[in-house]
Amino acid sequence: MQIYTVEQAAKILQVRKGFVYDLIYTGRLKAIRLSERRFRVSEDALRMFIEQEEKETAANISSYTGLHAEV
Repeated sequence: MQIYTVEQAAKILQVRKGFVYDLIYTGRLKAIRLSERRFRVSEDALRMFIEQEEKETAANISSYTGLHAEV
């Protein structure tokens, strides 16, 4: 199993480091806390996060009805 730093997880997700911290603090991304500001994110946690986000996106897309202009 691979373990990543927050910086490495941010590079994998192609987001800023602060956003990964937000995901961790809000519980959307599971992480291991090593100290006050040190976290590690497992490969499995990243995979589960991505799968959950894909499911939510798919649900949003399937319920999307499009923009209808009133005439």
